[in-house]
Amino acid sequence: MRTLFLLVLLSALGSIGLSDTRPNMVFIIVDDLNDMPLQPSGKPLVPTPNIDRLKAQGVTFTNAHTNDPLCAPSRASMLFGLYPQTTSLYWFENWQDNGIYKDSVSLHDNLRKGGYGVYGTGKVYHGNQNGLFDEFGHYGDVGPWPWDGQSENFRLPHPQQLFLYEGEDADVDYKWEHVFGPLSDIPDWPADPANGIPGYKGWRLFGKPYRYLNSDDRDPLADELGAAWSAEIIKRQHDKPFALFTGLIRTHTPLYAPQNYFDRFPLESIELPVVDPNDLDDVSIALGNESLYGFRRYKMLVRHEGKDLLRKWLQAYMACVSFVDDQVGTILDAVEDSPERNNTIIFFTSDHGFHVGEKNFLYKGSLWEPSTRIPLIVAGVEGSVMGATCDHPVSLIDIYPTFNELLELNRNPNTDTNGYELEGHSLLPLIRDPENGEWSGPDVAITTIPGKNHMQHRIYDGTLYPHFSVRGKRWRYSLASNDEEELYDYKNDPFEWRNLAGNPEYAFIKAGLKEQLIELRDGDRWEELDDLKHWRSVKRVTLRAGEINLISRGSGEISTKDSFENFEFEADMKVEPKTRMKIRYRNEPGSVVYSPIFASDEAGYSSFRVGEWNRYRIRVYDSRHQLWINNRFVSDELRDATSESGPLIIEAMGTRSSDVRIRNARIRKL
Repeated sequence: MRTLFLLVLLSALGSIGLSDTRPNMVFIIVDDLNDMPLQPSGKPLVPTPNIDRLKAQGVTFTNAHTNDPLCAPSRASMLFGLYPQTTSLYWFENWQDNGIYKDSVSLHDNLRKGGYGVYGTGKVYHGNQNGLFDEFGHYGDVGPWPWDGQSENFRLPHPQQLFLYEGEDADVDYKWEHVFGPLSDIPDWPADPANGIPGYKGWRLFGKPYRYLNSDDRDPLADELGAAWSAEIIKRQHDKPFALFTGLIRTHTPLYAPQNYFDRFPLESIELPVVDPNDLDDVSIALGNESLYGFRRYKMLVRHEGKDLLRKWLQAYMACVSFVDDQVGTILDAVEDSPERNNTIIFFTSDHGFHVGEKNFLYKGSLWEPSTRIPLIVAGVEGSVMGATCDHPVSLIDIYPTFNELLELNRNPNTDTNGYELEGHSLLPLIRDPENGEWSGPDVAITTIPGKNHMQHRIYDGTLYPHFSVRGKRWRYSLASNDEEELYDYKNDPFEWRNLAGNPEYAFIKAGLKEQLIELRDGDRWEELDDLKHWRSVKRVTLRAGEINLISRGSGEISTKDSFENFEFEADMKVEPKTRMKIRYRNEPGSVVYSPIFASDEAGYSSFRVGEWNRYRIRVYDSRHQLWINNRFVSDELRDATSESGPLIIEAMGTRSSDVRIRNARIRKL
């Protein structure tokens, strides 16, 4: 009996000794929050005492950037550890429909497989979050909303601000997100019996009436519910380490907040951001096109003279930043009151920045600093310094690898799925030694934006291919897909007012940054197809001066020796008059691309020219087939797909003769 008791006791002691003592993780991500918590020059000061409290406990990365300054691609890239240029998710698309993401292991799944309890509330992913967490708190509704009494569309603009859409701005989409003001401005939608609108006075949230009497007597907002739920999760007794993801959304437009937050920033005390009236004179035409959504949103406010709308909008943004800071305080208080306070790591960041008038722009979605720069604070890491800053360029792509190292998770989570390696690098060396840590990542952070824009009203034919930018410690270099360039020196030009890309004095700096940009943009999977050893061909195929010439009487073709199922192919091609080119792949009847017909719509919006060089880019993954010609969007289709692979075949078709030239061809397996 004594022997049995000893065995039981040893077993119990062994269980205690083997208990999981890895740290808990609290990850706070805020929607559309720019770098105001870093108190940058050129922007109004917004006191953020709770975020400052977190800064004092850890390391603040002062040169952190998003990889795509739009909600959906930024969050998907961060949570899967893959660049947008790897997955081709650059825009507001459902990541669950993306072939590469579908076959990849998310950060949350890697945590779960690694023995963590995973909790979430608010907006963590963009879109449907059902089933992604062990337990989920509250939906991240960016309301409350006005209502007209009958509309099924719960996202309506404030009825007292409908004048914004009169005249030249009547064509602006997403009218719900341009409005702003304190919740004390109770919306009163007028009745319109002729159109079946009964009218409605008051706010609605989560599809129900929202009660607001004053700042102290009102229903809680979504972020307040999420912060309180997060605090409850932190205070619980857990039988294994937990990872809590809290998505706060209040700085996402529309910018509504309780009146007391507006009172913190009297309108007459607010200074508008510093601007240069000639700022846009030297920017890229593609990046500085003033018909783009961000420029239009700025003009929408400033064209109404005498209303001071930009200052009022800025007051609303500042109020929302202050509101978010209070919610951060709720979460920090819970951590500090928890018995696990010394074993909990806290991350604080945003999905991207947001212009507040700089460069006459009022949105995210640019490659300039106000859009790419984000707050990133890490506290509670054992062995890290406290109250320090790090100015090395980093980005959200580095979050996933950092989790893996800090929490002892699988560092190659996709080994058994699609084989993709995570593309970021652990921040831990910089967390422990912000000045001299042995960083394994690049010297620049890369950001991309799609050519698509909200002012196209979802008609994207002819849209430019995505543009890219890299940010180093001192310099930013941007390369638009039409080959225009921008170069900024932050030491002497912190507001990006002087584009130095055309100045020969900086050619060496520009060339070095361009090389780094291309390396990060393109990756290492490309295979050059620049000579005939990669091709099987019929007669009349020659290689001259780097050009593959496919010249035949009648029709002729060449095909790659290798077969491909999921791939990206690009090449310069010249199709001579009286010739039609066809590109086939996958051994599927529907997997084919034709050169545009002369004077067709497709030829027009892709700038295709018969008898001249045109750049083709084809990307195929699962059932999705994408085509760009001359870096302009031509098609994005879902087609019936098989798992069959096959060679890529280029066919020149003509009645009596055919002539197709190919150069700078390359392909990569996806």
